[in-house]
Amino acid sequence: MKFSALDPKFHNRKGFDCGVEALNRYVKQIAGQDQKRNLSKVYVLAEGETIVGYYSLSAHSVSRENLPEDIKLGGYQDIPFLLLGRLAVDVKYQGQGFGDALIFHAFKTTQEAAERVGILGIIVDAKDESAASFYEGFGFVRLQGSSRRLVLNISALSTLLAEVNIQNK
Repeated sequence: MKFSALDPKFHNRKGFDCGVEALNRYVKQIAGQDQKRNLSKVYVLAEGETIVGYYSLSAHSVSRENLPEDIKLGGYQDIPFLLLGRLAVDVKYQGQGFGDALIFHAFKTTQEAAERVGILGIIVDAKDESAASFYEGFGFVRLQGSSRRLVLNISALSTLLAEVNIQNK
């Protein structure tokens, strides 16, 4: 298995089923168009043409007043982040750690972007409370005024990646 950008001509999007129709529809019908228009980048974990899971990233900003106190910065009103728009694992592969692999790949991609452009971290809109709990397990914090929008600043993200690298050595 390997990570790569979604290739609509190669990857079998029709065979993907994560059990959530909106996430299935996105990868099958919308993701290729979003990439073509540079609205988002979609990364897949795949075995050949079979998509095990995917996630999308795009640029976004968060109003300063909605951020947790410990990451509010200066006088800027809108703070740049990457948006983890979607993350899904095919039902045949759920419960095997592929969701963790996807999110850590998203973290690494975010860290690499932060080395090149100014972003404060990554945000996500959890689909439900179960998804919100999943993200909180990685250190995401809920934004003020939103029950399911969560944020992880770049320093916390970098610490997580460093801890994973130490454990894997």
